[in-house]
Amino acid sequence: MASFHERLPLFERDRLEHRFWSPGWSTERVRVAEADLEARVDALDAERTQRVTLAGGRPTDHPALFDVIARLRSRGVKRIGLETDARALADPGVVDALCAAGVAELFVYLGGVRRKVHETVMSDPGGRDDALRGLVHASASSAATYLVMPLLRWTADDLLPLLEWTEAASARPRGMLLSLPAIDELPRAARKLTLPHGEAAELAAKVFRRCHDTRVEYGFDAPRGVSPCASRALDRFGTVFHERMAHYKRAPDVPLERVPACAACSLQNACRGMEPAYLETHGAEGLEPVGLDVSMDWKLRPLNRLEQRDFKNVSDFRNVVEENARSLIRINGHCNMSCAFCFVDRTAPDFPAAEMEREIDRMWTWNKNHLVLSGGEPTLHPELPRLLAHGRALGFRTIELQTNGVKLAELVYAEQLVDAGLNKATISLHSVDPEHSDRITRLPRAFGKTIAGMHNLRRLGIDTQIAHVLTKANYRDLPGFVRYLGSEFPAAGGHLSICLAIAQGISDLVYDWVIPSFSEIKPFVRDALDFCLENDIGFGGMLGQGGYPPCMLDGEMKYYERVLGHIYRSADHSDQFHKAERCRECSFDAHCVGVRKAYVECYGDAEMKPFRANLPPPSPPVAQPSELIALRRKDATPAR
Repeated sequence: MASFHERLPLFERDRLEHRFWSPGWSTERVRVAEADLEARVDALDAERTQRVTLAGGRPTDHPALFDVIARLRSRGVKRIGLETDARALADPGVVDALCAAGVAELFVYLGGVRRKVHETVMSDPGGRDDALRGLVHASASSAATYLVMPLLRWTADDLLPLLEWTEAASARPRGMLLSLPAIDELPRAARKLTLPHGEAAELAAKVFRRCHDTRVEYGFDAPRGVSPCASRALDRFGTVFHERMAHYKRAPDVPLERVPACAACSLQNACRGMEPAYLETHGAEGLEPVGLDVSMDWKLRPLNRLEQRDFKNVSDFRNVVEENARSLIRINGHCNMSCAFCFVDRTAPDFPAAEMEREIDRMWTWNKNHLVLSGGEPTLHPELPRLLAHGRALGFRTIELQTNGVKLAELVYAEQLVDAGLNKATISLHSVDPEHSDRITRLPRAFGKTIAGMHNLRRLGIDTQIAHVLTKANYRDLPGFVRYLGSEFPAAGGHLSICLAIAQGISDLVYDWVIPSFSEIKPFVRDALDFCLENDIGFGGMLGQGGYPPCMLDGEMKYYERVLGHIYRSADHSDQFHKAERCRECSFDAHCVGVRKAYVECYGDAEMKPFRANLPPPSPPVAQPSELIALRRKDATPAR
């Protein structure tokens, strides 16, 4: 499958991050034939490939450069970048010509600000002044310019001075990226010049903090970065650890080795280990297991704008019972919370209300039963009352809001939403311990506001449901969680039900290591659901997407018989879920979507065991239009 970002070398054997060990790069490099470049461009999946970076040391030396750029544009590639040494951009007019041709991003490599350091690292005698001039030309252009600096023993003392030099220059780059040489691709003699991950992390943290404070984008130029077990210095920038693990997950053929620290690490199901060449060079000293309290506290946040992509709003869900049809639309992506298990792109802004109304109109043509407005956090959208009113005017029987409930603690605001048309709410709550809840959501003092918001909704007569996501950090508390809810929100005070979900790898924004296994949570789920049955507390989320496959509770029908009419699935569920061959023998086969493929990657599918039960056949799903809408995300300054 094609990736979001593709790298297209115009020259082979000229890796900029390896120039420090390639003094003969200018004569040893090999130019890629134009016909081969054309074939590679034509083979791109332009719909998925939103970024292409032309690379190979100094691509401006390739005679077909501008033809390749034109071909990429004709294929519909949205963002074209160029990875080059800075000296190639020194001559007047070069950068302007690249921008005019369609280059939108420039990745400009420098070895340092001191003459000797730069010229040694880039194997470019006499090139330092031209390189600095080339960086200024690039930074002053219309292209998004990123200064890239190799992270080596030689460059350690030049990192911050070079950043300071850019701050005083006539034009500043958009961002600074650090480049760690691929140690397994270096000859053994060169590896001694690389840094242990702990030292690299300490230096990177200093650069990232300076960039953050001066509002310059930052990060590593390649997702492999540094290992999380090497240093706590980068915990504040935990996104880089997530990127590393996701990178190696997508490259299963790359050999990695476990180290002793892996045995007690919370990341052992997500992290495959260390590069053998790294261990041969630097050993396993200093690699320590990462505790769950640490890894759960990493906040996924954008460090730069390079990974922006189209934001998909899942809207239409199929249901096995036609009269229970449901449509969901995400009206934004941003949120005042930052839960580690959230799969929504939190940099997506509020989508225009008029555009949302058109989508709601489309939903109404096939489903007049149930409209769900979600996010992000939909209460942050200034036009939420307007959208609720639009749903009511069309005639949806149920108009539901999925929210964390914080803003609903304001009774006047809650009344405004009810007056606009709200008649059901699903409130996210993942712990009944205030401190633990606030740690999970990373929003101080949010727990009390969420509880107050729920009380306000019940007072206003709104059907209220709790959405509770089970993670490695909270599943043991589930029996106490439902007992608290039964006491805090007694049946006499209004409708209350609980919708359970298991943290799952729905998107690449979800940390794999927060996902608990079905086997380990099973006794706690049983205890909680038995209490709900004994005390007539409704519960759901047990089937369909996000649910708990019935074989994980041994197929006991008492947990499922009330929810057979509420099995929701999106049109692409077969791409996201896994079912074992033996599932065909199960009575629930037609009802169950299986388990997320990301779960199977962590734990396998041995837990899936067919069983027999007396079940009614599922009704055919209601016919409906396209299941996905793609809403182009506005370009916005990354959240800090």
